Amino acid sequence: MLNRFLNFFSDPEDNDPTYIRLVRNILIFAIVATLASIGIVVSASNSPGLVITTSALVISLLIEITALIFVARGQILLAKIIVPFVLVFAITIIANSANSIHDISILGYPLIIIIANLLQGKRSLYFTTPLVIGGIILLGVMDMTGNNNSPIANRTGADDILIGTVLLSAGAGILNLFIGRLRSTLARAEANERAQIDTNKELMSLQNSLEKRVEERTAELEFANQRNEKRARQFEAIAQVARATTTNENLESLLPRLTSLISEQFGFYHTGIFLIDEDRTFAVLRASNSQGGKRMLARGHKLQIGQTGMVGFVSATGKPHIALDVGDDAVHFDNPDLPNTRSEMALPLRIADTIIGVLDVQSVASNAFQEEDIDILSTLADQVAVAIQNARTYETMQELLEDAQKVSGTYLQDAWRILETDDKEIGFRVAGDEISPLTRPLTSTQVKKAVKERQTVAESGRNAALAIPIRLRDEVIGVMDIRTTNDHQWDDDEVDIAEAVADRLSLALETSLLLKSTQRRAEIERITADISGKIGATTQFDSILRTAAEELSRVLGGSEVLVQIQSLETPDDDEN
Repeated sequence: MLNRFLNFFSDPEDNDPTYIRLVRNILIFAIVATLASIGIVVSASNSPGLVITTSALVISLLIEITALIFVARGQILLAKIIVPFVLVFAITIIANSANSIHDISILGYPLIIIIANLLQGKRSLYFTTPLVIGGIILLGVMDMTGNNNSPIANRTGADDILIGTVLLSAGAGILNLFIGRLRSTLARAEANERAQIDTNKELMSLQNSLEKRVEERTAELEFANQRNEKRARQFEAIAQVARATTTNENLESLLPRLTSLISEQFGFYHTGIFLIDEDRTFAVLRASNSQGGKRMLARGHKLQIGQTGMVGFVSATGKPHIALDVGDDAVHFDNPDLPNTRSEMALPLRIADTIIGVLDVQSVASNAFQEEDIDILSTLADQVAVAIQNARTYETMQELLEDAQKVSGTYLQDAWRILETDDKEIGFRVAGDEISPLTRPLTSTQVKKAVKERQTVAESGRNAALAIPIRLRDEVIGVMDIRTTNDHQWDDDEVDIAEAVADRLSLALETSLLLKSTQRRAEIERITADISGKIGATTQFDSILRTAAEELSRVLGGSEVLVQIQSLETPDDDEN
C-alpha cells in the first residue's frame, strides 16, 4: 500500500538535476517564509494563540529543513508529499488561532496550491487541493459552530465557505492547466533542445566527416594530379623519343640526347644506353647523362654478356630485370662510379628478335619502380631501339649516298671536261630581241661574288644587277647575270623566279651533259669495236699491226701513228 502511494507521486523527472534544483529552491523559499512568519508571530506578543501558532510554524520549519536535507541527497519524495501537507496544516492552525476564515493568513492557501502544482503536477488536484479545501471548510464550520476565539466568527456563513471552496478549486484547476501547459511547453522545448543538440552533434559529426572526406579527396586529387603529371612527362618523353625515330640523326648525337631526355622526364639519377658489339661478346656503354656515366664512357666501359651485372644478364636473356633494393639483388653490379644507386632497372633494346643493346636506369630511392613504370619504360625501350636502328640505317644510307655522290661527281666531272673541249660557246647574251653568244667570261663584281659565295647577289637602285649561280651537284658551273638600266628594286618574287629558272637550267644541263657523255662513250665503244673487228679479221702478224695503225690514224684525223713491238730482251731504258 505504501509503495503504491509512493509510486503515485513518483515521476521520471525526479532524477532530473533541473527539477531537483527547482524543489530545493522551493524549500529554501518556504523555509525563509516560515522563519519570517515565526518572527512576525513572536514579535506580536499580545496575539491570541501565540503558542499554538509558533509551535505549528516551528514544526513546519523542522519538516521543511528535513525535506531539504533529503533533497540534497537526491530524494525528493518527502518534499513532494510532506511539505504541501505541512504547509496546509500550518496555515490552518495559524488562521484558526487568529481570525479563522477571515484571517489574512489564508492567503497562503493559493500559494500552497502553486507550490503543490510545481512539486506534484496534476496529482495536486487529488491530494493538496482537497487538503486546502478541507482547511477552508474546517475554518468556516468552526466559525459557524463557535469553536474558535475569532471575534468576527459570527460573520461567517455558508456562502463564505462555498465561495472560498469554489474559488480555490477553480484557481487550482486553472493553475494546474496552466502549469500542465507550461510543463508540456517546457517538455517540447527540452525535446527540441535535445533534438537540436543531437542535430548539432550529427551536423558536427557530418562536418567532421565531410572535412575528413574533403581532406582525403583533396589528398587523392593531389596524388592523382602528381601521378597524372608524372605520366604526362613520361608520355611526353616517349613522344619525343618517337619523334627522334623520324629524324635524320647519327648515333653520336642521338644517344646522349636520349639519355638526358629520359633522366630529365623520369627523374632518374643515371641513364645509360649499352649497345652490343659486332662479336656479341660485350655490351658497350655508348651514352650516359650522369657524371659517373661520363667517366665510364671516357674509359670505354663495357660489360661481358651473360657474365657481369644486370646489363650483362639482360643482354644474354633478353628479359627485363629490376632491383628495387640493389643491396639485396644478386645480379646487381656494384659500380664505384655510381655510389648513390638504390634501385635499378635494365630493359632490352630489341629489333624483331635481335637484342641490339640495353637501356639501364638507376634511382637514388629504394622501390622507385612501380608496375606502371615497367610498362611505360618497356614501351620507351622499344622506341629507343627503333630510334637506334633508324639512326644506324641513316648512317649507312649517308655513307652509300656519299659514295654514290662521289662516283656521280667524278663521272660528271669527267663528262664535263670532255664536253668542254667540244663546246666553244661559254654562254649567251639576250638584250631585247637580240641574242648573241658571249665572247668572253663575265667579270662583273656581282658575278664574281655570286660564284665565290655560291649564293644569289642582288643590288637594287640605278643599274640594278642580279647574279644567280648555276650549280651542278654542289659545283658552280655558271652564272645568270640580270641587269637593268632603270632605277629598280628587286623584290622577293623576282629573285625567286630567277633562282627557280637557274635550278631548272642546272637540271637541264645535267641531263644534257649525261646524254652527250653517254652518246660520246657509245661512239667510242662503236669505233673501238670496229677497229677490233678489222684487227681480228686477219691472222697475219704484220697485217694486224698495219691495220691497227691505219684505223687509229683515220679515227684520230690523220695523226701519225707508230706501232712498235718491243723485244723482250731489250732493256726498258733503250725504248724509242
